[in-house]
Amino acid sequence: MFRKQIKAITVLVFLLAFCFTLSACDPGNFQFTSDELASVTSIELINYDNPEQKHFASWVPDHTSDLKPFDDTKASRLEVLDDDKISDFLDELCEYNILYKYFAYDSPNGTCIKLNYRNGDFLIVWSYYQNGSFSGYIGRYSSDGEVAEFFGCFESLTYYKNLVNDYFQIQI
Repeated sequence: MFRKQIKAITVLVFLLAFCFTLSACDPGNFQFTSDELASVTSIELINYDNPEQKHFASWVPDHTSDLKPFDDTKASRLEVLDDDKISDFLDELCEYNILYKYFAYDSPNGTCIKLNYRNGDFLIVWSYYQNGSFSGYIGRYSSDGEVAEFFGCFESLTYYKNLVNDYFQIQI
């Protein structure tokens, strides 16, 4: 009888430890501030042809060294957001939660939003909307295409769809 209780307690401890481990792995949330986006001068919808994109098996380790530079030769402009819509777009972007440092992919691929900064840097916002997943890639690049900062991906796929469908003629 005593052995059964020990086994039950041991199983319970392992289950609790497992649940704690799963809940402790939350990447945390991040939101852009209007100050961080104040030097955005233009916003574009682009297609980034990147068949070499890699999906990370796990988001938990830091994959910063595995992130790929942005290759301008793979990008084609689909649409440019009207200047009078930029402020509203940026306000909406600041409302959305980003899973901070959630490493899902090494680079964007397909339809992306490109925010161009005054100094030549740019931010790429991409979600893998084709499969209904919230995973994606949000990162800032230097003017020469090197990864300057990686933010993560949207907490919800609807955030990306809203930004594209509410502000651009091209719909996803």
